[in-house]
Amino acid sequence: MIDTIAPAARVRALPTNFFGALDAAVAAARTRGVDVIDVSKGNPDLPTPAHVVRAMQKAAAAPGNHSYPAYGTRPALADAIALRYREDHGVDLDPQSQIAAFHGSHEGLMAAVLGLADPGATVVVPDPGYPAYASAAALAGARLHLLPLDPERAHQPDWSALAALTDAAAVLLNYPHNPTGATATSMTFERTVTEAERLGAAFIHDFAYSSLGFERRPLSALTVDIDRTVEVSTLSKTYNMAGWRIGYAAGSAEIIGIMRGFQAHAFSTIFGATQDAAAAALAGDQSAADALVDLYRRRRDLVVDGLRARGWDVSPADGTFFVWVASGGVDDTVLARRLLEERGVAVAPGSGFGDRGRGYIRLALVHPLDRLAELVERLGAPAGGRLP
Repeated sequence: MIDTIAPAARVRALPTNFFGALDAAVAAARTRGVDVIDVSKGNPDLPTPAHVVRAMQKAAAAPGNHSYPAYGTRPALADAIALRYREDHGVDLDPQSQIAAFHGSHEGLMAAVLGLADPGATVVVPDPGYPAYASAAALAGARLHLLPLDPERAHQPDWSALAALTDAAAVLLNYPHNPTGATATSMTFERTVTEAERLGAAFIHDFAYSSLGFERRPLSALTVDIDRTVEVSTLSKTYNMAGWRIGYAAGSAEIIGIMRGFQAHAFSTIFGATQDAAAAALAGDQSAADALVDLYRRRRDLVVDGLRARGWDVSPADGTFFVWVASGGVDDTVLARRLLEERGVAVAPGSGFGDRGRGYIRLALVHPLDRLAELVERLGAPAGGRLP
């Protein structure tokens, strides 16, 4: 009999996967026969546009895609990413040196943080923020420094929290913001770059919801800076391609080079057909992507107006496909558990996004309008800490 094999310290430092735990709770409820309306995760419910699927089918049948692909991003995909930046944001990029593709934006974020942060270095992350940021810092052995995003500032950073900090490897932000739905101002990005310069840090901007702005197109951080800034994005939300696992990074050629170096050793290459289909999505007709924004706007209005009419305190949702709701004085984890058990509604407790997420729940607009109307009816009205 061998001794117990212990995990490495980097694995021991990782928290339980937040979304995995939510999945398990939903699966258990459905096993009991509960009709669950699952709004706990940002998993798009609509199909990938037909022309993108056709491009994938054609590319998958091409024998040239049945061998190992090259390590570099395919020129057609890099050119398509550059096209979107030029047309959507007015930013000119060199496809060869300022763009790299990844197996989803999650992998791109990991490559950025692990490529830049040595053990003991500091990584500045938003609070509340996507849990993977803390996980990336933990894998790098880096220290977290939290940057508060409070509702009083419309979830823009409280820069006074960095006053005593003298150096950092990276400052990470995410707008449109998951979980609150806030969008960034140019002033936010300008101040971020100023602070990153002071700290000797890179600015990593998670731009996963790059197309999902309801009042205006979301602002790219690359419109403000391209020298120490890298932006990581995905096709998951814009083109309903969550299961395809394809994303990209753009910006500083120096940081892109670092990310590529890490990628070559940690992640290997991306299926050529997936790259070809992604190029078709980015360079082709954008009408489906535009229509998707209108659809999410209608879903947002239905849920936000319905919940507010019933007395819930709902934050403004200017972007993403999330709605951020105050828990009404109930512990958010308790409320999430009770909503699943008593109402058949699965939500994400805000504390999973950091200390400043406590007292909130996050809803994802990933169901048709009639199902979301049912969601609003099931939630009812907050009643002094009791479900109605």
